[in-house]
Amino acid sequence: MKTPCVFVTGIWKSGNHLVYSALNELGIEGPFNGIAAHLIYGRFSMAKRLLRGSTQGIDIGLETEVRIRPSYIQYTVRKLRGRILGGHAAYSPELVALMRSEGARMIVIRRDPRDMLISFADWIESRPDNYLYAEFGSLSREHRVAKLLHGDRARRIRPFAEVLARSEGWLSEAGDVLVINFEDLVGPKGGGTIRRQATALRQLCDHLGRAMPGGLEWIDRIYGNSLTFNQGQVQRWLELQSPELKTEIADLLAEPMRRWGYAPDFEDFSREQEQ
Repeated sequence: MKTPCVFVTGIWKSGNHLVYSALNELGIEGPFNGIAAHLIYGRFSMAKRLLRGSTQGIDIGLETEVRIRPSYIQYTVRKLRGRILGGHAAYSPELVALMRSEGARMIVIRRDPRDMLISFADWIESRPDNYLYAEFGSLSREHRVAKLLHGDRARRIRPFAEVLARSEGWLSEAGDVLVINFEDLVGPKGGGTIRRQATALRQLCDHLGRAMPGGLEWIDRIYGNSLTFNQGQVQRWLELQSPELKTEIADLLAEPMRRWGYAPDFEDFSREQEQ
């Protein structure tokens, strides 16, 4: 029997591709497919809905509702045994139960919510292939951030605090769900430390039942090894020019950030992780 599928999920720009890169260095291929909004939205959306969608399906959508047939997810997990299945999937007991029933190894990557917000706003500007590009691509950087922050009910785009809430359940799952912090995994090239990076990679290897490779060469290759990698740095939210927008982000995300394990002051979080 083939080894299980490795399911890697996180909110957009949380650091999925850092995890993919580390897994590739361990000899695990992928990512392939993906459990995310593109399963329904984007090009050929009508055909996608017919093949994958169901009004009674599992809502895997973060920024908007995306209901997928459980049979499609199950088929994908089985097809990708021994390989990586990526995703930006909302948490649900149904999705976790399905993954467990197939023996999937689940990995969740989390990042400072403020940095995810900024990084996605930058990324979407250059991605006309993404279904959200029409709503965000022509806006200024800070207008993109503000629109992601507040959402757009008319367009059925959820506010970012709601996006965080829909993914929050992944963080409280125990045992067979590994939670890795972007700020740990990113390493010195992204503003972290080699010690924290090595610890995160050791946790990853332990989760998969694999030995940690010797030497530092493979660790050095992880950072930036992705076509969609976008300035993987900590504290990107500090780049914003508008004090008003920074204050608004701080106010609206203060409580979600605490639930995500991030102190309001990022430096406090960093010191906690170093202890």
